[in-house]
Amino acid sequence: MQLPNKFTETAREFESKYGINPLTADQGTSEWMASKLGVLSASNAKAILSGTDTATRATYMAELVAQVATGIFPEVNAYAMAWGKDHEDAARASYEFATGEKILPLGFVFKDGLFRVGASADGLVSAKKGFEIKCPFNSKNYIEFLCENKVKPEWKQQVNMGMWVTGLEVWDFAQYDPRMKSKPFHSITIERDEKLIKQFDDAVPQFIADMDKMLEKVGVKFGDQWLRLKAAA
Repeated sequence: MQLPNKFTETAREFESKYGINPLTADQGTSEWMASKLGVLSASNAKAILSGTDTATRATYMAELVAQVATGIFPEVNAYAMAWGKDHEDAARASYEFATGEKILPLGFVFKDGLFRVGASADGLVSAKKGFEIKCPFNSKNYIEFLCENKVKPEWKQQVNMGMWVTGLEVWDFAQYDPRMKSKPFHSITIERDEKLIKQFDDAVPQFIADMDKMLEKVGVKFGDQWLRLKAAA
């Protein structure tokens, strides 16, 4: 299986402009964080779909503007991220063993050459299917997922935004907890929700328009964050 031309062409365009290939950047690395600076990401789909007057949307927009203005990606929960990273290979192997599918790793995928929107899919299963896996640091979160056999609304929003960004039609969502003495892995398939897809069609352009107004007030332009990094390299 090969990466879709859409992914590789956009990644090459970004690399030619800014010197970073987002597709080959491992999650959590400095290259991955640089690729995401100021970019609307599927992991924050809940904030993007929040009402225009909500604090959740306003806070996320201010965070993105700050990333453009400073070139600094916010700190993440290093301990939880390290836990996930340590068990990522075992999680992928569990998925491949359970399903018979092979995962093609992905870095950060831009929706198009505007570089305003993207998604950090954990992998590509087929030309139509994406993959997301979480290794919860707190086992109770895994238990809830295993027993309820459903995803939280914000995860459904995240996965559907991933499909909106990539054009994929379906997504496998999995969790893995190596501390479990039985059933340490569980996966469900999430179909594309056209109602949610339509919400992104409407909400994302409005979010970008409002963000650009804020950037203008701050006195910076989108793209400045990457030009500064390239100049400093």
